[in-house]
Amino acid sequence: MTNSDTISPHTRIFRILSQLESQSELERSGRVNISHEDSMLAITNDTGKFLNILLTAINCNRILEIGTSVGYSTLWMALTLVQNKERLYNLERSILTVEKSPSKIKRAKKNFEDAGVINLIEIAEGNALDILDHIPEKISNDKIWKNIPFDFVFLDADKENLIRYFELVFPLVRKGGLIVTDNILLPEDYKTSMDEYVNHVRAKKEVQSVTVPIGYGEEISLKLI
Repeated sequence: MTNSDTISPHTRIFRILSQLESQSELERSGRVNISHEDSMLAITNDTGKFLNILLTAINCNRILEIGTSVGYSTLWMALTLVQNKERLYNLERSILTVEKSPSKIKRAKKNFEDAGVINLIEIAEGNALDILDHIPEKISNDKIWKNIPFDFVFLDADKENLIRYFELVFPLVRKGGLIVTDNILLPEDYKTSMDEYVNHVRAKKEVQSVTVPIGYGEEISLKLI
């Protein structure tokens, strides 16, 4: 038996989350010199806790994430699945996360392995728009996904394509499911794109949506019908 076998799943996940939070704090403070391409650009700790609460409240089982980075937000969502495993019918590959950077995917896989949740997560590598175009076909033919709709979608990728991402994922979400979008309020550089996104989402009669001022600002969009 290895040391990791004796550590609880919660402890393993929190250990990796703590390591990633320390790295993220170094990046935000400017104490490490790292390129934009390699930086984590992670959600905040309180946003992670907030997502954990939301996912628990809706009895979440199927998650789609656009923008894995190194897996910090993904680990918060995986934590919810581990906590709620008694109520879920299947944990295998419950999270489908999309990332285009090979170096970040490599780091994310290592983090998922170290946290003991690699079996819960499927990483789709490539351009998110291309991948989203093919997800309906993928989930209809996959023996695990079985064409079951997503309970929750997290959008945290390039901001100029957010409206297109929303329109592509919306049909994949069940009635009563949530689409949550990061960076609604910060950084200020994103303000124009985020205002356009929020106006678009709130104009849809099938959606109830509100901005929650936690972390960098989260738009919480409920699919009504």
